[in-house]
Amino acid sequence: MLDLIYDRTPDDVAAGTDKGYYRHTDLNRVQAAVLYVRGRYREAGYDAVPYPSFRTWAENDVPRFSQMDNYLRAVRSLDGLIPVPDAPFLPTTPDRLDWRGANAIEKFLTLMDDSMDRISGAWFYCDEVFSDEVDA
Repeated sequence: MLDLIYDRTPDDVAAGTDKGYYRHTDLNRVQAAVLYVRGRYREAGYDAVPYPSFRTWAENDVPRFSQMDNYLRAVRSLDGLIPVPDAPFLPTTPDRLDWRGANAIEKFLTLMDDSMDRISGAWFYCDEVFSDEVDA
């Protein structure tokens, strides 16, 4: 289960709380979530999901536009794999990445993970597991 943050508010930004800034810990958390969700979909047969190339962010790192663009492309690479009801609109460029965009990214990854939970559970409900196609 992912531990993502998608409840940031304008008050968090105004008050300067931890949720009000996008820090190296946020970048690393989201990158780990992208890799985790991507791996789950790949294991389920969604082989078209590309491998993103990420770096590990340190506290004093200042992301360049191209690095943030790669970051957003990696998140968006999961978009469209399956229909996800109520999926938020994902930021398309780094200059549009504000608290709303940060919430959208992490909410989207949570929804993708939840959807895979339901997909995996559906195999049991339709007895696919016991039809000799899948080892139980």
